Amino acid sequence: MKSTLYGFVILSLITMGCNTLTAKPEVETVLKGLTNPSSVSFSPKGELTVCDASGKVIVVKDGKPTDYITGFDTEHWKSDDTGAKWYKLGPLSAVWAGETLVVTDAGKGDGKETLLFFDGPGKASDGKASNSIPPTSDDAKDKGEGNLTGMVATKNGKRVFVCGQGFDGKSWVLAANVKNKKLTTLFSADDNGIATNSPMQAIMGNKGKVLVLYSGKGGAEDGLLVEWDPKTKKPTNQWKLPGLINPMGIARIARNRFAVVENNWNLKKVNEGKVAIVTLKKDKAVVKDTGVRLHGPVSCAFGPDNKLYVAQLGKEYDKTAGSVVAISGLKKAKKPGGGSKKKKKDSDKAE
Repeated sequence: MKSTLYGFVILSLITMGCNTLTAKPEVETVLKGLTNPSSVSFSPKGELTVCDASGKVIVVKDGKPTDYITGFDTEHWKSDDTGAKWYKLGPLSAVWAGETLVVTDAGKGDGKETLLFFDGPGKASDGKASNSIPPTSDDAKDKGEGNLTGMVATKNGKRVFVCGQGFDGKSWVLAANVKNKKLTTLFSADDNGIATNSPMQAIMGNKGKVLVLYSGKGGAEDGLLVEWDPKTKKPTNQWKLPGLINPMGIARIARNRFAVVENNWNLKKVNEGKVAIVTLKKDKAVVKDTGVRLHGPVSCAFGPDNKLYVAQLGKEYDKTAGSVVAISGLKKAKKPGGGSKKKKKDSDKAE
C-alpha cells in the first residue's frame, strides 16, 4: 500500500454566508490533487475512502492518504469526430460492507463492468469479481449495464445496492450479495413509469426501503428522489427536488432530512454547484440552500465527526483539480454517551 502526497492539508476555514440555516457552514479542504473524484465513503474505522479516475481508490489512514487499491481500468466517457476524448472514468464508487471494500470496476465498457470485492490493499486484479449485467432489452443500443456508481451497503454488510448508467431506455438499480458476489437487476425506473433518468446514488431509507437519487437530464431541473421497496421491487414514494439542477449526492442528516449536492452538469465544462438541505414531507420535498458553492460536487457522506465530506471535480475535468472538502454546521454533533437504545429496523430488512 503506497503512501502518496495528495495535499492532505487543512486549509484556512472558509465561512460562507447563508440566510436559510441558523449556523453558517464552514468549509475546509481535506484532500486535493484528485482527478475527477467520484465517491466518498468511510471505513468501519472512520477512514475517508475516495475513488479517483486515475484508476485508484484512496484511503486516508492515520491522517495520510494512501493508494489502497490501484490498477483499475479507465476509459473516457465522451469523444467526438476529431478524436478528442474527455471525462475520464475509473472506479466510480467504493463502499465498505463490514471489513470488505466493494468497488465498481467502472472503467470498462457497458456490459463488462463488475463489482470487485477486497479484503485488504493491493491491485484491482486482486479483487474477487461479481458477474456483469448483459443487455436487458431488445434495443440494439443496449450493451448492458455500465458506469456503475452510487453504491450503498446494508447495515449488516450482507448486501449492496448500486446505480446503473448503461442504456438510457432501461434505467436500473442493481443489488449484489456480498457473500456469493451475485449481481442482479432490481429496480427499473422505466418499468414503473418514472421518466427521470440517471440514478446516481442509493442510500438506505426507513424501514428497509432504499432511496435512490436520480439526476435527470444534464442542465435540467428535473432531479428526483425515489423510495423503493426491495421486497416488491416497486416505488413507494417519490419527490421532485425544486431548485436543484442534476443532484448527484445525498447523505442523511436525520430521519427525513438530507444533505444533497447539486452538480449542475455540463458536458463541456465544470459548472458551479451547491449544497442544499432537503426535508421530505409526505407529498413534497422542501429544499433549502445552505449557501455553500462548489465546483462540480458529485458525491457526499457524513464522517464520524458529523462533517459532510463532498467530492468535487474542480474547475476542469481530467486535471488534478479535484478535491474533497469537509463542511461543518449541517449536522449536530453527537452527545458523549448519547444515542438511542431503541432497536432500529432499517437496512437489515432489505435482505
